Amino acid sequence: MTSPRENAEERAYRSIIGLILSGRYRPGDFLLELDLAPQLGMSRTPVSRALARLISEGFLSKMPKKGSFIPLPTPEDASQVFFAREAVEGQAAAAAALHATPEEVEALRRYIAGDEEAVLTRSREQFSSNNELLHLGIARASRNTYLEKWCRNIFWRSNVYVFYFDGFYRPDDAIVPQKTPEQHAAILDAIAARDPEKAADRMRAHIRRTFEALLLR
Repeated sequence: MTSPRENAEERAYRSIIGLILSGRYRPGDFLLELDLAPQLGMSRTPVSRALARLISEGFLSKMPKKGSFIPLPTPEDASQVFFAREAVEGQAAAAAALHATPEEVEALRRYIAGDEEAVLTRSREQFSSNNELLHLGIARASRNTYLEKWCRNIFWRSNVYVFYFDGFYRPDDAIVPQKTPEQHAAILDAIAARDPEKAADRMRAHIRRTFEALLLR
């Protein structure tokens, strides 16, 4: 059972992500607990912990004496981030094909169903949450503590690009074809089939297509 402190931190964490997804904050903007706490109707402590978590996960950067901020994206950084994601998450998917339990596979399938629902309703927060649950769930199923840690960090760092360049997250009415659910399903099919090579290949291809769709259009 989670403690009230952990629940407050999680609420602050999700609320900050929601503000980012809504377009309230952009790359280069500072996210300060003094501003966020009253905006979220919370005390500074859980907000401070949530910001520290986003920094440790790689989504936010920190400047001494100024606070946390959303890093400015660059083509070189994006290339390095997504190259690293291919390597780390590809290996995690291969390991998950060897170690995932039937219960974990079933849970991952539910996240894919959530992907599809979020696309139909254009729910940015639901889509982001399901994407996180799917990718980090695969990392957890790898049964490798270090892979899971690196997957979490590189996943969140790449979201600096996903949240601001993926057309699905833009606050407009444009209809953007979304192939993520079918790509996720293909990865999970390989994991369920206990095929580590295919799981790794499909994960790497999914991440590569994400990068190309974001930055090589």
